[in-house]
Amino acid sequence: MNKMQNTQRVETGGQVIWYNGAVLPAIDPRFFEPDWHESQGQLRGMAKGRGNAHFVHANGYDLVLRPFRRGGLVGKINTDAFLRTGAARSRGYLEYALLEWMHAQGLPVPTPVAARYVPRGLLYRADLVTQQIAGASTLADRLAQTALPYDVWSGIGRVVRQMHDLGVHHSDLNCRNILLDAQDKVWLIDFDKCWRRPQGAWQFGNLARLQRSLDKERTKVPALHWATDDWAAFTAGYEATPS
Repeated sequence: MNKMQNTQRVETGGQVIWYNGAVLPAIDPRFFEPDWHESQGQLRGMAKGRGNAHFVHANGYDLVLRPFRRGGLVGKINTDAFLRTGAARSRGYLEYALLEWMHAQGLPVPTPVAARYVPRGLLYRADLVTQQIAGASTLADRLAQTALPYDVWSGIGRVVRQMHDLGVHHSDLNCRNILLDAQDKVWLIDFDKCWRRPQGAWQFGNLARLQRSLDKERTKVPALHWATDDWAAFTAGYEATPS
C-alpha cells in the first residue's frame, strides 16, 4: 500500500495505532475501548454478530468501532487473538489501508478513521474504526421491507463493477455487506481479508456469492422482495459499466 495522505502513525505502550488526521486531531488507546466511550457518554449502541460493532459519537462524528473476532470452532476458544505477523500485516491495518485507497479512488466505502495493533507474545489483537454511513440499511433488510426499482438494482451492479475494475476482491460479497442510504446511494462495507488482485475468474465468483446470499436470505425471509428480474437489472448495470 502507498503511504496514506491523512494517516498518522503512533506507537504507545507497545501498541501501534494509525488514525485519520482529517477526522481526529489526536488519539488515545482508550479510543478503541467501548467502556471508555460509555464513560464519556459517547456510546450509542451495538450491532450483534461476530464483529460486535459498537456505535459511538466522538469529535462530532458518528463512528463504528469494530474489534476483530475469530469465527468458527476456533472462535469458541480463542475469540480475538491472531498469530503475530507484524503491524503492517495485521488485520486492522490492512483493512484500514485498503479502505483509504478505495476511498481515494472514489469507491463508495466507509471512511477509515483509526486502526490498532496490540501485540502480546506470539499473538495480537486488532481493532478498526470507520465513519458510520448515515441512514443506511443492508440490502437484505431493505428487501425484507420493499421491492427495489430497476435503477437501484442496476446502480448496485455499477458499484460492484467499479470495485472489480479497481481490482478489489471482496472475499465476502453478500447482501449484508451492501448498504443503501436514505437516497438509495449504494455503499460497500466489511473489507476484512479482502485485497487487490489482477482481473480474473474471481470476479464471477464474487457475483455468484452475492446471488447465493440473496437466495439464502429468501429461505430465512420467505417474503423477501427478490426476483429473477432484479438480478437481470443488477447484471445490466454491471455489464453496462465500461472497464
